[in-house]
Amino acid sequence: MAGRYGASVEADPAGISTMSSTRHWSPGDQVTWTYYTPQHPTRTVRPGTVVLDDDRGVVVWIAPGTEVLLPVLESGAALRRAGDEGMFTAPRVQSKQLWTGNGILMIGLPDLPYSIWLFYKDDGSLGCYYINLETPYERTDEGVCTRDLVLDLVVLPRRDWHYKDEDELEGAERTGYFTAEEVEAIREAGVRAEQHIADWSYPFSAGYEYFFPDPKWPIPTLPGHYTWDLDLTRR
Repeated sequence: MAGRYGASVEADPAGISTMSSTRHWSPGDQVTWTYYTPQHPTRTVRPGTVVLDDDRGVVVWIAPGTEVLLPVLESGAALRRAGDEGMFTAPRVQSKQLWTGNGILMIGLPDLPYSIWLFYKDDGSLGCYYINLETPYERTDEGVCTRDLVLDLVVLPRRDWHYKDEDELEGAERTGYFTAEEVEAIREAGVRAEQHIADWSYPFSAGYEYFFPDPKWPIPTLPGHYTWDLDLTRR
């Protein structure tokens, strides 16, 4: 996986340059977490607040009510509405939406082909961990940038887990969005994540299941250079 997806992301389609510096952000700093794809100019952009940034990786809180950018179908419907193949081939546009739910803690791990997210229940307890397979993140002048690899793993607090979106990965291969070699590498990344679960090492062992955001943190805003085709925040 490192050979296929470990190469640096030189820039995302929006022209966000990666940083040559290895400086870390401080808790409370506002950054963006961006997903791009070479096939489409649209992207996913989530403004968030840095919780921690050290040699283990970067931890970012995405608060409820945050304005985010998401690719959608021309009708404004979610990409998944086009089916396992159409979601990769149908025309898409850029939308601005509000992040709903109870917030999400996103943890990027240096040089690993996945990030680990934590979803919380209404009472603040941990709902599940979510391993999002993606290219190793690159730091940019406004946050981190990576490419989503479609396949994911859902891990429950009692440590049992299952894959998610295997049908979408198959659709991505059928349409040529990923080559057969890329799909093989993605599945190898999944096996690597399985071992991470078995080891239950950082960040599973870090106590993030008890995380609560600082109530003084303001909700971050989208950087001013972004544009969108549809404003769905008023729905």
